[in-house]
Amino acid sequence: MLIPKARKLIGGVLRMKLSELPKTADRLKKVKRLGCGCGSGHGKTSSRGHKGGNARSGYSTPTNFSGIPIYRRFPKRGFNNAKFKTHYQLISLADLEKKLAQDFSGIVDHGALLHAGLISPQAMPVKLLGDGEVTRAFSVKVDKITAGAKSKLEAAGGQFVAM
Repeated sequence: MLIPKARKLIGGVLRMKLSELPKTADRLKKVKRLGCGCGSGHGKTSSRGHKGGNARSGYSTPTNFSGIPIYRRFPKRGFNNAKFKTHYQLISLADLEKKLAQDFSGIVDHGALLHAGLISPQAMPVKLLGDGEVTRAFSVKVDKITAGAKSKLEAAGGQFVAM
């Protein structure tokens, strides 16, 4: 809402002069005049303190800076087994049933799984999960198998061959 004094239509457009702007709290705020002598209230060091990086021009500490780098704040002692964890390529029984050809006979091993596009060519062990149902008999030769997958496989007439 404009003040009544500023309501002037010039050429059908509402115009306002800079001198007619309403006084707001921001306009009345006194400017912090740095380095303008002791009379300004911010003389000598200009509110920067004595020496140090923050007193210099062009330098500022990062927002997350606390004096010690983050990699030195946490302890690095002890043994962690995480780097020795075995990562598996996971395959479900449903994928095996769906992706392998209907007339497939033989042992389902790394080569057959790679040909069917179920695993990537990385040298990672394969684990068979028990998701889904099996209607055909497979001889599966993988690195690891869950108990549910083994029971479903044997119920369908297949078998698990250990590597």
